[in-house]
Amino acid sequence: MIYKCLPQKVSRIWGSLPPKAVAEEPVGEIWWFFEKTILVDNLGNTSVAHDFFDKNSFPLIIKTLHTARDLSVQVHPGKNRQAPLKDESWIVLDGDGFVRHGVKEGTTQEQFKEAVEAGLVENLLLEFKGKPNEIIDLPAGTIHALGKGLTVLEVQVNCTITYRLWDYNRSGLDGKLRDLHVEDGLKSINWEKLGRAEIVQGLALDTEYYSITRKDAGIIIMKPFEIIFDPDKSVCFFADSSGGKFESKNHFWLIGIKK
Repeated sequence: MIYKCLPQKVSRIWGSLPPKAVAEEPVGEIWWFFEKTILVDNLGNTSVAHDFFDKNSFPLIIKTLHTARDLSVQVHPGKNRQAPLKDESWIVLDGDGFVRHGVKEGTTQEQFKEAVEAGLVENLLLEFKGKPNEIIDLPAGTIHALGKGLTVLEVQVNCTITYRLWDYNRSGLDGKLRDLHVEDGLKSINWEKLGRAEIVQGLALDTEYYSITRKDAGIIIMKPFEIIFDPDKSVCFFADSSGGKFESKNHFWLIGIKK
């Protein structure tokens, strides 16, 4: 059976969507699939996403990011492929903002550490314009920062740990500078790959934990535990253990979970 995922909006200081209430930060993320997502079948019956998976083994979080300001320069744990581990991937849906990742050739670990401590880290990062329908793979240990003016579909392993290396001396609504995690962040960088992301060609990605494929409009048979995101309609669907038939008049993204 196929279920529609009811989205949950999340306020972020860098968000581009209207706030949920007066005096709140703008909405920057919409969580489409996570442990507490409410799922609705074609009869209107509801379930909760975590009920379809073994206890303490919920696999992925899927969200869209909507940026009016640059996100912090950050890195995720797990470069040694041990828990806690957070791989993620971005699919650019709209906009032409910058994506930053990894360090430029010739940058040493000591130079990068000094730049982080001096607040000059952006000068050492690779930078390119995000292109719609482009997949950017960000395995654990990747230095990355999403720029303003983008809408991105994010697929990530179910881990919520993020280490901020730099946040532009930015304050939250409480007037206090947002926390940085420099020591943990520097330890988490994969220097074998210079902290770099991979720009995926061919509109398909196959990782240890999930796969992502762009599909043209039409009919497909969804396999068990596959997820579909339709960017034109901004709607997300989940197939349970029996799978199901899905039809769309728009292109869509198919996300497979590797259990």
